[in-house]
Amino acid sequence: MDATLIVQVIHNLVDNAIKYTPNSSNITISSKRVNRQAVISVADNGIGISDENKSRVFDMFYSGSNKVSDSHRSLGLALCKSIINSHGGIITISDNQPQGSVFTFTLPIEEVQLHQ
Repeated sequence: MDATLIVQVIHNLVDNAIKYTPNSSNITISSKRVNRQAVISVADNGIGISDENKSRVFDMFYSGSNKVSDSHRSLGLALCKSIINSHGGIITISDNQPQGSVFTFTLPIEEVQLHQ
């Protein structure tokens, strides 16, 4: 994997959580291994994203209000999806209970052969 790009994905997700949640919100980054996948999540307890917007939140130039004015966020999430997909993973959004959003992405785990 390209570690710089994966760090960029995490940065974009955390940056969005900071920008789109109230100052008193909590943001949690977690990781775990599930079979042959690394699963990384960025969760917040902000206002969340409506079900209607969840299906389009990774589309380029899409914002919940259908305005291009929030293109930085939509470009950032579209870029995240592109990076994760190019690494053989997936990125999703779900509700954080009782409130907020969770962005989760997976990356395949493979054994690396070093040739010296």
